[in-house]
Amino acid sequence: MMKLLTIKIIKFIFIPFGLIYQVMRIKNKEIVILMYHRVNIIQKELCVTEENFKRQLAYLKKKNYNIISLDLAVNMIRTGEIKKKSIVLTFDDGYEDFYTNAWPLLKQYGYSSIAYIVPGYIESSRVFPWDKDLGESRLMNWSQIIALNQFGLVSFGSHSQNHYDLDKLDCKCVEYELGRSKQIIEEKLGKEIKHFSYPRGIYTQLHKRIVQDMYDTGVLIFDGDPLTNTLSTDSLMRLKRIPVQRSDGYLLFVARIKGWLVMEEILKRFFSKH
Repeated sequence: MMKLLTIKIIKFIFIPFGLIYQVMRIKNKEIVILMYHRVNIIQKELCVTEENFKRQLAYLKKKNYNIISLDLAVNMIRTGEIKKKSIVLTFDDGYEDFYTNAWPLLKQYGYSSIAYIVPGYIESSRVFPWDKDLGESRLMNWSQIIALNQFGLVSFGSHSQNHYDLDKLDCKCVEYELGRSKQIIEEKLGKEIKHFSYPRGIYTQLHKRIVQDMYDTGVLIFDGDPLTNTLSTDSLMRLKRIPVQRSDGYLLFVARIKGWLVMEEILKRFFSKH
């Protein structure tokens, strides 16, 4: 609890710097891509509570944010017709609580989203390394994924076959991780899979070239390129996402989507390079 409080205090300290940054920067029309992982009570920073998720969606609705699919976002970029206050909701890893907790709320609001899934873990006893303390990685099964796909509001992307760190693999293995996952998801869902999420946001120029051969987009985390009206086609392979975190709660979620927590982003970029 003390750690969570400390993180919150630091984030509130960041807000004045973010306000100044937003006033001074050159503003282009931008589609914000939010990154979620879990909607659950589990005590992890990349897991938001169901109550906070409800409040976050209610805020987006109240303030008339335009929640769109990634396909529509890409089309807006290509045509140059970006609507203000547009947001794409993404979910990584394919946890079952997306189906049980997030999806009913998304359905209630009629909001589109995309879930990036890992076929090598689905309907298996495998546990993601960061879930070892939990003893399990409870993911959606194929029946649940197919049901969501048939409803229409949820689209699916690849998060690789086995969620390996791509920088630790040779070119042939990377091609397998991207190609095999795409093949399996397409066979299960009967539609083309166009979007990829880099495991743990790890990215190199080699990865980008391979992704470009197989997908329309590749998404990272803070160090990607913002989805703006000045974006190049090449940059679609390394799109920036903004992670929504447990410590954000409601007020800091509002600050996050307004860009007031940009100092957190700058610091993470700096320390990742040193």
